[in-house]
Amino acid sequence: MRFDKPRTFRQSISWVHTWAGLLLGWLLFAVFVTGTLSFFRNEITLWMQPELHRAHDDGHAAANALRTLERVGSGAQQWTISLPGPRSNVVNLSWREAQPEQAQGSQSRGGGRQQPGLHRAVMDPATGELIEARQTAGGNFLYRFHFELYGMDRAWGRWIVGIATMFMFVALITGVIVHRLIFRDFFTFRPAKGKRSWLDAHNASGVLSLPFHLVITFSGLMLLGSMLMPTAVSSAYPEDSAAYGRELRGLGNAAPAPRATGEAAPLTAIAPLLAEGERRWPDAGVGSIVVTHPGDAGAIIELRQARGDSLANRAATERLLFNGVSGKLLDAPPAAEPSTVRAIQNVLSAVHLGRFASPLPRWLLFLSGVLGSLMVASGLVLWVVSRAKDAPSAEPSLAPIPRGHRLVQVLNIAAVAGLMIAIAAYFWANRLVPVEQAERNLWEIRTFFSAWGLTLIHALLRRHKRAWIEQLVAAGALFAALPLLNTFSGGAHLGHSLASGQWQVAGFDLTALACGLLLFFAARGVIRHVPRVRPGKAAPAARPATRSPRPAEATAAQAPLPLPLRC
Repeated sequence: MRFDKPRTFRQSISWVHTWAGLLLGWLLFAVFVTGTLSFFRNEITLWMQPELHRAHDDGHAAANALRTLERVGSGAQQWTISLPGPRSNVVNLSWREAQPEQAQGSQSRGGGRQQPGLHRAVMDPATGELIEARQTAGGNFLYRFHFELYGMDRAWGRWIVGIATMFMFVALITGVIVHRLIFRDFFTFRPAKGKRSWLDAHNASGVLSLPFHLVITFSGLMLLGSMLMPTAVSSAYPEDSAAYGRELRGLGNAAPAPRATGEAAPLTAIAPLLAEGERRWPDAGVGSIVVTHPGDAGAIIELRQARGDSLANRAATERLLFNGVSGKLLDAPPAAEPSTVRAIQNVLSAVHLGRFASPLPRWLLFLSGVLGSLMVASGLVLWVVSRAKDAPSAEPSLAPIPRGHRLVQVLNIAAVAGLMIAIAAYFWANRLVPVEQAERNLWEIRTFFSAWGLTLIHALLRRHKRAWIEQLVAAGALFAALPLLNTFSGGAHLGHSLASGQWQVAGFDLTALACGLLLFFAARGVIRHVPRVRPGKAAPAARPATRSPRPAEATAAQAPLPLPLRC
């Protein structure tokens, strides 16, 4: 490894940008892709449960839910009803049986507590019938892989993703510094120019979504801030560091739970209560219903607003408390005020996860995430193209390739095209693994990693160009066929989902089809690409000179890439 000449500041920054992007670029691409898909994780989960596709809301979901709970949850001390909304076409039910006070619950794998006596079910809003949906990891697997990976301790996974995110932030800042004409070059694209074309694509995708990249990367770092920078927490809470966690989770003191009287009494009609909720929250509407001590004279019916209007206080919503027997309005407590720590966390998570966004802004975030993924992928390919040796043969792959260069080629293919195959295989496994299979959600995840591993082996065994073509074509075919798979495996086909307004299902199918076509287009570009063959280096045109250059200077003048560092 040597330097041609002393590096300038900009050349040093270019070196940092290149290696910060390359060393963790493969992981960053996976994080970007899975994070982008996580904007629609609810819709992905719905698609992966075809048993729910034909459920629809006819306006009687609440009344049907109460009748169903009277049948399946009689004797429970509390019912919870989550009504259908823009991102869900079913009713989610839960009921909790009375438990001894000493039962505190056990720690679950997810870090929460398993509540004894808690039951959950999914109901068709129109019929009131319970739906047995298949077990699936759904969109939650992609979401959790995005920030904590899989198959390792979650703390280690978050540390790795946090370090990769810091590298990403460095790459963004240095990229802006390096490219002095980055905004001018944004309007320039030179096809079929090898390295120049990839650099144009890299610049365009980076500039177009630069605000998105900066906000997403910075907010992601801040969400992991207490782990990455624990000294900041201990400095702010020198006496009791656990107070930070309490403030982060807490929304204030909860009101004492009402007590049952032991006297049986029927519940009041729910329709007038819902009408009052719709009158008070015309924009958001009623999102959920909680009935405490159903069937008792002391029953309380609580209506909760569908969503909050504030980013800082989004976790808390307004409520209406009614007497469960007479229907009389008892109280309308305002939304609980969060702590400062909680408010900051709410803003960061809402921005990072797109929780504030209606469908249109969420699609814009999704497209920005796609551009971010393209930026990372084009940067990885650019590293290979920039360091490709000139080959006099028509088949450059026949030329000797350094081991390090070959390793980057293989990892690029598996990380970019291979990841797309793995994601498509994950969706295919959702429909092909038998519904009655035990732990079928784990089989979906195993399929994801198995397919990803096979793409790495395939990239090792095949020549560079052929591996790219074959994996892009395979990924395109798998994605393009997902709407057909959905049709023939029990899901709602495109004609039905579009006609019935099931935009969650239709959106998934159309996005999968578009993704497949884009992958085919990329494969076509690779097929049609013909490397520029230079049989020899032409002598530079004669020009006036005051002196003849020394041999070392002539060699430097002919260098195709004036990079500060050459390996």
